Amino acid sequence: MPTVIVDGELEAIIPRYFELQRQGLADLRAAVERGDAESARLIGHRMKGTGTSYGFPNLTELGAAIEGAALAGDLAGAGRLGAEAESFLDAVRVVYGEVKP
Repeated sequence: MPTVIVDGELEAIIPRYFELQRQGLADLRAAVERGDAESARLIGHRMKGTGTSYGFPNLTELGAAIEGAALAGDLAGAGRLGAEAESFLDAVRVVYGEVKP
């Protein structure tokens, strides 16, 4: 189980952030199923833009990879990366505290 230390000031909003990410990943699955590369790209782009800000750089990396796969027309790849992001969200243990630079 991965453990991520997140700034304690974000403790109140991380549950909602995770909820939004899960909804985005559900939307990604739907976009992949209907062959909608542009929607898949936008979902990846949003994840890329928020992950590191909330203390989850691996979500930024996965979002960038989802965006890139969708841009390349690889919706199956985008779907696999989305599943990887879902697995991370399900497994991550968040510890709140002081984040050292």
